[in-house]
Amino acid sequence: MQILGLELLFVVLWSSGFIGAKYGLPYAGPFTLLFVRYVLVAILLLVWLSYRRKLRFHSKTAIARSAFVGVLAHAIWLSAALWAIALGVSPWIVALITALQPMATSVLSGPLLGESISAVQWWGTGVGLVGVVLVVITKLEGAGAVAPIGYVLPFLAAASMTVATLYQRHLNRTQPEQNLPVIQSLFVQAVASAIALWPLAVFIEGLSIQWSRQFVFALGWLIVVLSIGSYGLMLKLLEYRTAARVASLMYLTPPTTLVLGFLLFNDQIAWVDAAGLVIAAIGVALVYRGGADIPRKVKHTDPRRFLSMKP
Repeated sequence: MQILGLELLFVVLWSSGFIGAKYGLPYAGPFTLLFVRYVLVAILLLVWLSYRRKLRFHSKTAIARSAFVGVLAHAIWLSAALWAIALGVSPWIVALITALQPMATSVLSGPLLGESISAVQWWGTGVGLVGVVLVVITKLEGAGAVAPIGYVLPFLAAASMTVATLYQRHLNRTQPEQNLPVIQSLFVQAVASAIALWPLAVFIEGLSIQWSRQFVFALGWLIVVLSIGSYGLMLKLLEYRTAARVASLMYLTPPTTLVLGFLLFNDQIAWVDAAGLVIAAIGVALVYRGGADIPRKVKHTDPRRFLSMKP
């Protein structure tokens, strides 16, 4: 029951990311917004870890692994999605394409991680995707002409998060003693993401920012709620749940975003949106009820082959 509560909280926090994009992107480019965000996240976590005297990391290997996950799950995932939106791609198209990530995770978690995916879970994965499509498809009308790269970027985002999720789950299963604690891992991920985003923010956007109250609010929300809250919860959930189960929660993001938009900004919810929310919830429920969080042994499959990251 405690884990279920964390999962529900994760869905709400993860879905609230649109607040940062809504208030932040009008005042800074996607790379600049993300670069400033992760610099401030790194500083905040550095102060906290220094205060708690937990700045000693037990191995360089653990640091390298957290940095690798950070670049995939933060820098590439978010910059690709926000860049697509900045280029004019509808946020709902981005949501639809990135919703392929749970499906890809389910497909790959069996052969790569040896995690069992039952027939019921496959049905749940498909039903969840139908719910997302139903919500998003009604929002696509009026999408303007966009450069082809704009539609490639969401696929890059989905692929990046898929690899990050599978790799983190692999580490949690095979070498949990080598992993950094959640806060230390988030600190390393923030530093790695800031380093990866710096050249893009400087040379493409010139670090241009129009400071305003809305931009400061967006930064605060992205730092506390998203970078620390939702990502910390994801790392914790991957210690207890299979990669497919954690990834299936992403199906609830577009419908939950609609609900949050209604509560916070009085956005209207059509009956199709409500139906999509219900269908997506049914899909996630099927994934959760369809199997246990116990990995099975797969013949000829050695999980150490998957991005072992040996120093």
